[in-house]
Amino acid sequence: QDYTITMYFQQSWRDKRLAYTELSLNLTLDNRVADHLWLPDTYFLNDKKSFLHGVTVKNRMIRLHPDGTVLYGLRITTTAACMMDLRRYPLDQQNCTLEIESYGYTTDDIVFFWQGGDSAVTGVDKLELPQFSIVELQLVSREVSFITGSYPRLSLSFMIKRNIGYFILQTYMPSILITILSWVSFWINYDASAARVALGVTTVLTMTTINTHLRETLPKIPYVKAIDVYLMGCFVFVFLALLEYAFVNYVFFGQGPQQQKKINERLNKANNERPRYEEKRPREQIGLLTVLFLFQSEIQKMDSISVPYQSNTIRSYSQRRNLYLEEQRKVGVHTFRNHIIVDPYGNILLTTLEMNNEVMPSEVASSVSDSRNSVMSFDSSGVQFRKQMASRDGFGHATLDRSAARNRANCRLRRRSSKLKLKIPNLTDVSTIDKWSRIVFPITFGFFNLIYWLYYVN
Repeated sequence: QDYTITMYFQQSWRDKRLAYTELSLNLTLDNRVADHLWLPDTYFLNDKKSFLHGVTVKNRMIRLHPDGTVLYGLRITTTAACMMDLRRYPLDQQNCTLEIESYGYTTDDIVFFWQGGDSAVTGVDKLELPQFSIVELQLVSREVSFITGSYPRLSLSFMIKRNIGYFILQTYMPSILITILSWVSFWINYDASAARVALGVTTVLTMTTINTHLRETLPKIPYVKAIDVYLMGCFVFVFLALLEYAFVNYVFFGQGPQQQKKINERLNKANNERPRYEEKRPREQIGLLTVLFLFQSEIQKMDSISVPYQSNTIRSYSQRRNLYLEEQRKVGVHTFRNHIIVDPYGNILLTTLEMNNEVMPSEVASSVSDSRNSVMSFDSSGVQFRKQMASRDGFGHATLDRSAARNRANCRLRRRSSKLKLKIPNLTDVSTIDKWSRIVFPITFGFFNLIYWLYYVN
């Protein structure tokens, strides 16, 4: 970087050859006299471009004192280089210098020093710069050594601080408002794709434009600046807001067809396995009927059991049956043929019944709701049927009716399982994503601003 400064540059030295005693007054000479006098070969070390003002004549002044002291003044505008560290731009402070040195005369010929000490430079406190404020001013005198010898050097060092007001109005505030504008899409309905996509793309392009315009006004430097961090953070928030809707759109419109494809593949596989199930089904029905008749014949034997006398005579069917089951539990008889299991309480467990097609529990419940003579519970391995809970009379006939009703229910379940269709995902899930985004995005952005300003301002 560089800076341009216009100044009155005055040098003073004593030349005894020019002393006079006739007059006690100082003489102001024509600027053309300077071409016939000895002048120091002073130059600006970090100068890029300088010129001497010449309107209406060359802005040079020569004033001669009686003791031979010469005051030589120039009005110069110079553009000097300033090595700036822009890592904290625009919240930075820079140290710029103006180096004054003798080009040919060494320290053996000439000595440079600031006349008046720290008050040699005046008028700095009255300067008003549009983007900077001068914080500190320092004057330095030293010698520098080169191959050709040692040369005197004067340095004017001033610390400047960049004013942040311009960047707040032109960069920070627009970026904050655009980021907040991108969050408006969280309050727009998820099926309004045109509105949400247009809003997201517009905010992303606007942030890109701000970034591009800022880079054009700065030199191409290899490190990241403070304003780059902030603009990149805003760009990330805007881009994530657009991705949030892409995720919502996928959950609502994209996930359903994929699950539909998977369920269709399962149904096709189940339909291919149906012929094998149909071959196996007659044998299962024969085994089931055999078990039911055996169970009925066992129940009929209850009448022949002699019961010890108690306070009340046991006459009812249910009491005789309970006594019979108690004796069977003591003996350890629990199973019948063909893998059909009866538990100690008389419940028939049909573990050989398999469902070849996937059935949702809600479909199963609706399909067998008309069967009031049996109570069913479902798990992943099969179906458990319990016998009638109300009356025990006519147990054999009730068992056959229940078996026939169960077979009809199984047929209906198999037919309905092939017609199952996937439903649209729950809309509350989509709304939850937007609701969480309304909270997470502002809180995260506020936390990002807090860390940014605390770090770079301090």
